[in-house]
Amino acid sequence: ELKSSYELALERIKGMGIDDSLSLTAEQKQRIAEIKRECEAKVAENKILMHGAPELPEEIRKLEQRRDEKIEALYQEARQQQK
Repeated sequence: ELKSSYELALERIKGMGIDDSLSLTAEQKQRIAEIKRECEAKVAENKILMHGAPELPEEIRKLEQRRDEKIEALYQEARQQQK
């Protein structure tokens, strides 16, 4: 079964032990949305600039990995605040 990048990211995040019941502040939710928008924009830009380039899939993977790392950092921050 093929999964979207989003579904794969959710699986990775769950695999990192992120609690679904974790409460995020409005600011943290807004920051996550901003991170996702920035990544989507960079992916779109790379698709235009690197159209057909063999490196494109790897560049997209790197951007998505950076996105996931930034989101994970926000979740870790939220966990620390709730302790």
